Amino acid sequence: MAETGVSFEEGNLHRAEGTSEEPQAMREKEVSKNIEAYLAIKGLIADRKLFPGQKIIYRDLEEELGMSKTPIINGLIRLEQEGLVVAKKNRGFYMREVKAREAEQIYDLREKLEDISIEYAIHHHNDKDLFDLEQKVKRYTDYSAPLYDRKRRELDTDIHMQIARMGKNDFFTSMIRQFYENIYFGVNVVVLTSLVDRFKEEHVLLLEAVRDRDLRRAREILRAHTRAARSLLLTAFGA
Repeated sequence: MAETGVSFEEGNLHRAEGTSEEPQAMREKEVSKNIEAYLAIKGLIADRKLFPGQKIIYRDLEEELGMSKTPIINGLIRLEQEGLVVAKKNRGFYMREVKAREAEQIYDLREKLEDISIEYAIHHHNDKDLFDLEQKVKRYTDYSAPLYDRKRRELDTDIHMQIARMGKNDFFTSMIRQFYENIYFGVNVVVLTSLVDRFKEEHVLLLEAVRDRDLRRAREILRAHTRAARSLLLTAFGA
């Protein structure tokens, strides 16, 4: 008699050998969909298609992304864990809104983290790290768009993340990445447009200080860099 593909043991239905991969494949597909939804929603946030304080409508996201509600909710749960969206009981998800006082505190913390990051980088970087930093600075300075747009933000973040990676501390690098996402996704960084040329110069000077392993100079540049952005953003908040 030909095998039916199922067998009965102790009153329970079991899949025959050879079909056990199906549940695993389904789980992997589900995880993939969740990640896809998470990244897609994050992209909408980066493009300012979802703005601070906005209520997130599932149906709108389903139409925009061509996905079902389940992976979208799972994606939003992950974004909530990262601090980019807020879940309100019985009201759904909302985009996180950064207030002036919080923005001020974020930039105070950023300055302290940058101090640690540059110290680690100067003490632990190698020639390959320095080459990678040079390439990222070059990409930032070569980018011609006058606005501080999404691409400019990504290039800027790449420079600071490279400095964090040069410190050879994976936990600290992960923390820095999370911190930058909360800064740039929580506020409208287009207001930094007037600082684009200044930022170009400061990135080049910072590269030179790292190359020379001049911690004092590197810290001075980073502090000036951070405080200029902080001042402009707080002015935009009306603080």
